[in-house]
Amino acid sequence: MDALPIFLRMIGAFLAAFPAIALWSRTREAPWVLVVLGILFLFVDAFVATLELIGLVSYDLPILPGFPLLESVLSLLPFLFFAAAFLVYLLRNRRY
Repeated sequence: MDALPIFLRMIGAFLAAFPAIALWSRTREAPWVLVVLGILFLFVDAFVATLELIGLVSYDLPILPGFPLLESVLSLLPFLFFAAAFLVYLLRNRRY
């Protein structure tokens, strides 16, 4: 039962990443590129979580034992890219 949320996240991330790659080839605007990168990192996070569930990779790094640094970075990066995309969009379209 622990695998079901991870597999559903993997399917959702794939369904978002596939059109995002198609969008990336059609636009070169900075906000859209940052959104696409965020979606791709969501897919990478889901993919690594799936591999970790299967047992092929581990989140543990020898640098900081006991602290999931890789898991934290992979789950934080998409939202940093989304925030950067929104910020770039707001800065480019200032009308006040």
